[in-house]
Amino acid sequence: MNIRRLIALAPAFLASLGVGAAQTTERCRIVSVEASSIAMEAGTPVTFRAKLSTVVPTAKPEFKWEISAGTITAGEGTSSITVDTTGLGGISIDATVSVSGVSTLCSTSATESVAIFAEVGCGLAFDQFSDIKFEDEKARLDNFAIQLSMDKQQRGNIIIFAGRQTYKDEASERLQRAKDYLVKVRDIDPTQVVTVDGGYREEFQVYFYIVPPGADPPSLEADVSPTDIELTKRRPKALAKKHR
Repeated sequence: MNIRRLIALAPAFLASLGVGAAQTTERCRIVSVEASSIAMEAGTPVTFRAKLSTVVPTAKPEFKWEISAGTITAGEGTSSITVDTTGLGGISIDATVSVSGVSTLCSTSATESVAIFAEVGCGLAFDQFSDIKFEDEKARLDNFAIQLSMDKQQRGNIIIFAGRQTYKDEASERLQRAKDYLVKVRDIDPTQVVTVDGGYREEFQVYFYIVPPGADPPSLEADVSPTDIELTKRRPKALAKKHR
């Protein structure tokens, strides 16, 4: 092969090397991050630990951490850090580690997240919302399930008020759907979930409560009489199929 031919082929050859390197980086990763828990209460320290794969050459890796919230109280510059979560209730902490000092085409960074529960005061609802789509409700139920799974002795009370404009058995059907999701999808013990049809209010409302052992469940009142409701609301398609 002559010199001109080699020069002509050089750009394509170098480009293929670049693509190969990029594809290799996407396919492999030399580091992962583990957390001491996927969720915890505010004020409880959380530990993030970087784990290197066995393919890393014998070298002295260096670790640089970045966190989205909180304060690193120990381990900065090492493979394991401890983060103070005081005052961080209701958010998630993302911890990202970047590893240097190793020779590799693989990705040298990784991220892990931990949810920090909001502190729920006595008598306050864990969550409350109006009439939202079930896909959005699932996210609220997921958070509720995580809280319930942390202590099997506490109960989760779900109270639903149908609105003035409603359809027949709206509250009871929505309660059953929510409980089925917690039990069948999130593996919550059915005895840990208490559902209450609260009656009627001006607008549709849902309340989630965490009830500790020995505590009384919350008492909420309806403000619309059953004789004043209007059965003008359309039942969601998914519930309509089950209702048939």
